[in-house]
Amino acid sequence: MKRARIPIAAGKWMKWSIFLLVLGMGLEPADLIKATGLAPEDTVIISNQTDGDFCADFSASLRRVTVDWIYIKTPEIPDSVKDKNLIILGGPDALYTGDIVKDILTESEVDFIRGNEGYHTFVKDSPWADDRVVYICTGSDRIFTKTAAEETLQLIIEESENLKWLYAPVRWSFEQVQHYIASYQFTPDDEELSADELAIDFHPDTYGYTPVISSEDAEKDVERLFYLLSHGYCGYGYFKTKSNFEKAKSDILQELETSPVWSLYDFSALIRRHLQFIGDGHFVIGHNHYYQHKGFWRSLNIELWKIEGEYYFMSGNKKWRILEINQDTPEEFVFPSVNSSGEFIYILGILSQSSPGHLTLVAEDEHGIQCTYDIALSCSYIDPYVRTEERKFAEKEISGIPVVCIRSFSDYRRSEMEAFVSTAEKYRGEPYLILDIRGNGGGNSEWPRQWVEKFTGYNPGWYFTYAKFTSRTTLMGQINYWRDLLVYYPHNRTYKEYLREREEELRIFGESHSKPHWSEFTIHPVKLIPNDTKVIVLTDSDIMSGGELFIGYLRQMENVIFVGENSAGVGIFGWSTLHELPYSKVKVEFGCALYYPADLTFIEEKRFFPDLWVPASDVLDYVVAAIEKGII
Repeated sequence: MKRARIPIAAGKWMKWSIFLLVLGMGLEPADLIKATGLAPEDTVIISNQTDGDFCADFSASLRRVTVDWIYIKTPEIPDSVKDKNLIILGGPDALYTGDIVKDILTESEVDFIRGNEGYHTFVKDSPWADDRVVYICTGSDRIFTKTAAEETLQLIIEESENLKWLYAPVRWSFEQVQHYIASYQFTPDDEELSADELAIDFHPDTYGYTPVISSEDAEKDVERLFYLLSHGYCGYGYFKTKSNFEKAKSDILQELETSPVWSLYDFSALIRRHLQFIGDGHFVIGHNHYYQHKGFWRSLNIELWKIEGEYYFMSGNKKWRILEINQDTPEEFVFPSVNSSGEFIYILGILSQSSPGHLTLVAEDEHGIQCTYDIALSCSYIDPYVRTEERKFAEKEISGIPVVCIRSFSDYRRSEMEAFVSTAEKYRGEPYLILDIRGNGGGNSEWPRQWVEKFTGYNPGWYFTYAKFTSRTTLMGQINYWRDLLVYYPHNRTYKEYLREREEELRIFGESHSKPHWSEFTIHPVKLIPNDTKVIVLTDSDIMSGGELFIGYLRQMENVIFVGENSAGVGIFGWSTLHELPYSKVKVEFGCALYYPADLTFIEEKRFFPDLWVPASDVLDYVVAAIEKGII
């Protein structure tokens, strides 16, 4: 059985357990579970709202449990669940559940709970139904109560061997996912341009930009651009539902008539202005990127706590209850976190593409006196110049905790990637492992897949669906893309092989007189992977592409918690192609394949959220403090 940790001298930690089972039937835990036929459909969790919200906000494992969770507002078990197995959270002094616990436990058991620090679970025959049991999960504080619930449910799940206790990483059926993705797959029905018309001439004499363009030639380039979008861009169907491409085209052409000559800067800016409804990290026209990350902006000096659904904070030696934030409910602006001392807290914040200024918070004290606060927000900052000087792979130990840092999955750093993969077997089975993937810009997704397989013994399913659009336009765009890379890396054998494959695919496409089409929809089985090591993954807004694929693999593992900030959000629209507008020579780059996460969440520009929101610049120190304190 896993055991809790408590801090000891010199900042170290040790294993410690006072997990107690008082068996009402005199059986071992496994026998008790099997004898009662314990199953998720006949089991419920009972708690007051404070304990329940705390577990939901600060326990990644309890959020995955499929068992119904009931908050009670009186010290009574609802009649509707008295015929169930019950898991009660809270000790004899807990609000509402405390009175129920005191009725079930003996006086000596209640005294034991009150007199001993740590966490405890008691198992009793149900007083309300035959062949049912009651688990009482309690601790000397709310953190220990959470730990008792986590380990009790883990024991139940392991002994019952019933996978229905936990939500799978993906809850949608193949047909549901396929239908959803198909609704965004646009297929043109008109004739395509020839391969010669779509090819880019990379000869040194022609490669580059012209300084200006006439309005007449700019109009021809606009026609080509919108042809490329409808015949080659995988996101055309999705963004077509969000705005009107035809209106954007018409508005651009109309505005071009206002001047006979356009600089390429102004021409690209004009296009950007009318296509700003596109939010895609792989979409580039000229020097304009069509992507704005929704970063995490948070308050630095207010820590909140939550009681029965209400948020509180201290100011001026008084306790204040939050009534509203920005004239909205507080929930929209509150994030679970840990502080520098390693304690669970809530913080104020917001996701925004630019500085949101401040939050306006209205609160009242215990006498009903209201006060308005202006809460300044800031975002963490890691100097990119410092990060580029870092090694892409490193391992170290902090307070006895192994830390593996991996900033890239680039094949150019093969020796470092192999060293990274080797850490999987090295640290497999450790109590804790910190994976620091902040700033990981991606690369070859095979490296993170290998790491998860070696660490767990299971090959993780690919977390993303896949559907690729194939046309003469997309194939020639891929050929242009690899030819462009070979201009800079003329001896790269991998790029040469990719180019040969695309050229052969284009040949077959032409000879078979194929029409533009989407590939057969692909979704890989995604299952929960067993894992006994507590893996803490540090995240930030600079994680993208292959780094986000790694998060997708890690999300399939048990016992993983993500701490930091949301990742970049670059990847739904992938498999890059490259085109050129014929008169301005402006380059156009976008994807031709859809990679939706299998839970169908649209995550471009905001991507994966952590379990605990902590400033990325400080997250390693905060996590180490939390481990030493024993709350993670």
